[in-house]
Amino acid sequence: MLTQLIWAHGIHHHDHEEGEEHEHEHEHEGEGEVHDHEHEHEGKTYPLSVSFIGIAAVLLCSFLGTILPIIFRKKSFFREDTLLFSCIKLFGTGVILAVAFIHMVIPAGQILTSEYTYEIFNEKYTSFAGVFAILGIILTHVIQVYTSHFLYKNNDHDLSKKSSESSVSLSIDSDIGDITEEKKYHKMNNKKEVVSAVDGCAEEQHGILHMMENKEKQIICYLLEIGISLHSILIGIAFGMTNDEELIVLMIALIFHQFFEGVSLSSVFIEAHFKRFTAIIIMIVVYSLTLPIGGVIGILIRNAIESTDKVYLTTQGIIDAVAGGILIYDDLVNILSRHCNSNLFKKGSIMRKNAQLISFYCGIAVMAIIGIWA
Repeated sequence: MLTQLIWAHGIHHHDHEEGEEHEHEHEHEGEGEVHDHEHEHEGKTYPLSVSFIGIAAVLLCSFLGTILPIIFRKKSFFREDTLLFSCIKLFGTGVILAVAFIHMVIPAGQILTSEYTYEIFNEKYTSFAGVFAILGIILTHVIQVYTSHFLYKNNDHDLSKKSSESSVSLSIDSDIGDITEEKKYHKMNNKKEVVSAVDGCAEEQHGILHMMENKEKQIICYLLEIGISLHSILIGIAFGMTNDEELIVLMIALIFHQFFEGVSLSSVFIEAHFKRFTAIIIMIVVYSLTLPIGGVIGILIRNAIESTDKVYLTTQGIIDAVAGGILIYDDLVNILSRHCNSNLFKKGSIMRKNAQLISFYCGIAVMAIIGIWA
């Protein structure tokens, strides 16, 4: 092929070398055919139908990962206080942590510092991935602090109102029977009523505090859902734009990724004790559809935008880093720390704690190994 290009441009001027060049032409053509054959083998591409099959498989595994803990939540072997539930929850927690670092923050740094992004990212300051990850952490922390503040403020108002009503009833009850000795019997009964009222007030306050704790867990669920959804859309776009020999390996990795991440997310939603089942249904639908939607978007833009486009890569790197920061904060602060500081974990035996921690480390290890391919 090289000889043909040379002949086409009229570079050959010596007629006596024509025979030798003719022989070289056949040799180069033979080598070109070999190279073309090797290139064709290395650059194997899959049809569009394989991408859609992969999207359907990921959707199914995402749905199963979120729905199975919901189905088994009322079973005796899968209650919140069982070892199985705690181990599965911490396994998924390890998965999310590894996803945040290995699949989001580190790749975001590689993207932003590549030669295909802007000079400010790859030459002037190469640590923007960490900056955007910290920005995601700060953003999540600020949202949680202020929402928790207003949540407690509103519930403290209700709590003080109920406490004042109980105090009035206590004062009235304590004054009854002080007039004459003839009503000592009634006075003793009123003291019992006072004790009963105090117990009722304490029980009511405990119920309100429990309600506030559940609402705070619900806020955590929404923040976690936001971080996972952003990440799922991005990796879905990457999956949709892939059509070479990496497609099958990437599909298998994402199937495991979405299933275990869904198990962890669903476990957190179960612990939040939503009064309405609508919130859990929305969680299942959103989580199951985000990556497939990203996959469809990736397929649509596969031929429209180059994967080395500056705007595309820069946006992907920034969003990946911010979403990674969100997941890191939620995973360590809101899930792992709360779980290890809970009374159930503290009162458990050393063997029970070891089993849960090993599950956590296994979740990290599994996603680290999957990171070899995806």
